[in-house]
Amino acid sequence: MVALSLALLAGFAALAVDYAFLRHKMNRLRKAAEDSSLVGAAMLVPLGAALQTVRDETVRAGQAVLDRDDSPELAIRASDVVFLHDGTAAESPPDQVEVTAGRTGARGNPVRLFLGKILGQRFADVSASGRAGLYCAGAASGMAPLAVAEKFTWDDACDPEPGRRGNGALDAQSPCETASLRVVGYGSGDVGTRIALRPGRMGLVSPGDCYVLEGAASGHTETGEPGMGAYGLTSLAGGRQGLRVAVADELRLDSGERAERWFRQAMARCVEMDDGAFWDDSKGVVAGSRYRDPGKSPRVLRLAFFDPSRPPSPGREVVRASRLGAVFIEAVSGNGDVVGRLVRALGVSPTPAAGPCDPESVGLYGVRLVRIAEEERMD
Repeated sequence: MVALSLALLAGFAALAVDYAFLRHKMNRLRKAAEDSSLVGAAMLVPLGAALQTVRDETVRAGQAVLDRDDSPELAIRASDVVFLHDGTAAESPPDQVEVTAGRTGARGNPVRLFLGKILGQRFADVSASGRAGLYCAGAASGMAPLAVAEKFTWDDACDPEPGRRGNGALDAQSPCETASLRVVGYGSGDVGTRIALRPGRMGLVSPGDCYVLEGAASGHTETGEPGMGAYGLTSLAGGRQGLRVAVADELRLDSGERAERWFRQAMARCVEMDDGAFWDDSKGVVAGSRYRDPGKSPRVLRLAFFDPSRPPSPGREVVRASRLGAVFIEAVSGNGDVVGRLVRALGVSPTPAAGPCDPESVGLYGVRLVRIAEEERMD
């Protein structure tokens, strides 16, 4: 009887020791799966359709989390990375990345048990999965102190007054022009579209008009380094300091020659800081950047788009943020003309926006873990 009791105690002790060890290994696998899925989801933004590169970087990130005795090259493989859209496996357009990490006999790296041999089991299989997805940012930090008009159409020929008719701008004081306004917004088909950015004028709004937010040009001098006012150059470079903007915020604007000089010189300075970067039309991404993550280039400006149906005017120098987005500054000419490309970018400390989210649209995004069923398995 005593011998039987001792045998039972030994068996329970073996189970407890090995179970604790298996839980430790499973937690490690889960962390690797979750961390790498977050990396993969984040890379969907700057890399566009280059899914093989996203897959490779995802695998590399997961393997870096694991210990050598986990055989990382077996625990997370390219086939363990799955792209999804709204929870369904799909590679066009994906907005989620799921990673499975495992130590199993089938992979060739099962977990060796300490005392399981007492019960006749020397090895065990463990695996864990993690999934991360994109969300549209409703608020973010590190925003450039700029606001660009959302995409819109209007009838520029309806007003009979010569000064308003056919002038290439929506006149806030023209009843027929404002009545014909239709805000269509920038969508997935606009990513990479070239846009001419011009300092905006009060009372007139043209596609591509870019307004400087109040306080940005303070300290600006006509020659030399552009003063960055209350926000600092890190705002233009996507840094963590500076302006935080949320959808529906009322943004006060600066105007006049000082703001225009600030805008042109600040854009030129951003180009100088990463002068090798360019837009690759064939891949639909920013290439040639000195930054490993092109989204961190000072030429990728995170900014607010505003609703042109409420244009700024003298005495009301305010616009309302309709959504958050990003522009790659492609070139600044000798006369100060600025050309940009509409892009997708990750927000700095973003919070989710309300409503539906298009993962391929021009905009700012964040990443977060997505709960899935049967995340863990232990045999």
